[in-house]
Amino acid sequence: MLTNDAKKLLYGLYKEYVARRSIGVSRSSAKMFRSAQSVHENFFPEWNISDVEDTLRELGRNGYVKNFYADNTVYNCQLCDDAISDLENLPKDIFLNVTDFIAKFIP
Repeated sequence: MLTNDAKKLLYGLYKEYVARRSIGVSRSSAKMFRSAQSVHENFFPEWNISDVEDTLRELGRNGYVKNFYADNTVYNCQLCDDAISDLENLPKDIFLNVTDFIAKFIP
């Protein structure tokens, strides 16, 4: 089970993945999200950086992202195929509700 913060971050990363794919970015590149600092600055600036870091670790423990570490921080993270598959297979109405929910809380 994921915390609500982990779900928000996961859906935010997936939304960005879909946007990248829609403009022709390759799958392998679209799944890459660089560091916790980058995720914080580009997608969740209202969150505390340590919360982004902790949430990426939670997603990693649950198999939704693969984190690469350097200097005891997430240096690079990648959205996993299982995460993409799980989100692609959500019923359309659930995904739209989740997307609407995220849009209200994530600028």
